[in-house]
Amino acid sequence: MEHDFEANFFTLLEFLDVGSRLEIESVCVRTTAQPQEIICKQGDHAHCVYIVVEGVVEALTHSPDGQQTRSVAYMGRGDFFSELAVLTGHPCMATVRACEDTQLLQIEKMAFLSLLEKIPKMGAYFTRNLARRLHKTATEAHVDVYSLDLAGNLRHFDLLAIFQAIARMGSSGELHLNNSANEIVGRFFFREGRADHARFIHLEGLEAIWQSFEQSNADGTFTFQIAEHPSLPFNEKYLIKLPCSDLITQGIIRRNAYEALPEPLRKMEGSLGRLSQSLAWIDPETKPLAEHIWELIARRPQALDSLWRRVNYSSLTFLEAVRQLVSTGQAEILTTAPSE
Repeated sequence: MEHDFEANFFTLLEFLDVGSRLEIESVCVRTTAQPQEIICKQGDHAHCVYIVVEGVVEALTHSPDGQQTRSVAYMGRGDFFSELAVLTGHPCMATVRACEDTQLLQIEKMAFLSLLEKIPKMGAYFTRNLARRLHKTATEAHVDVYSLDLAGNLRHFDLLAIFQAIARMGSSGELHLNNSANEIVGRFFFREGRADHARFIHLEGLEAIWQSFEQSNADGTFTFQIAEHPSLPFNEKYLIKLPCSDLITQGIIRRNAYEALPEPLRKMEGSLGRLSQSLAWIDPETKPLAEHIWELIARRPQALDSLWRRVNYSSLTFLEAVRQLVSTGQAEILTTAPSE
């Protein structure tokens, strides 16, 4: 059976036999980078391939005169870079720097090329992902040319890249997300390239943006149109104050954390019920959410999906609160449906 590993290097390792996995691990060298540290520089020759283990890095390109810099991508756990320069022998096309404390794996050039020959699945993996990146580059070039109105299929465009493209444009307008039934499930208003307001499914504000990033594999389409005002009023209570660069960086971290949750939890299988009489909660930031959940399950257990749709928090925030309630013995997840 042929597997589509997408862009996560660690997913590839899971599908390899033990011998191949050990051979790859034997040539990987772990290294670290501090916030704002340059890992590789545009125009330099690459001597190794890098894989992100933990943290976030940003790829930037510089104009020939060095006067202008443009952010082109953010990468998190399982993403890799410098492979094109290693394969072609050409200079690096972008500068990559760490956005935060970052852990990386390095594979030296000759060892990397040897692995591609010895392990067919690894060669197929990098070939497929190079093709994806070429397609992404072509479609984003299309976005830059036709920058007054953007539209496309979410299967071909990462929502993080869409936010980044709108931020680069610096325009005011509204981004709509439609599901596979062509129903609008998300509205995001940008003012001069900065996300001001958001509504996604039942969520508003910053949590709506987090959810749209976490739910990155959803089918559907997007459209962005230039506009001075949103098509529908937004609640000013949920005004978003983070700049797009921070939204994207934190969005990658949250997406990775969400994907690391156990699958049954991500699917919100089961119901949540109380095991104690009173709530004990330390974290002040998530205490309002915990108290709301606690109140909702006061009479009887509630289905997780139903609970989530009654709070204004993204899946990750909600599920982390649920895990905390369970791990502290204050609640339990029941696999049977709650009785009426």
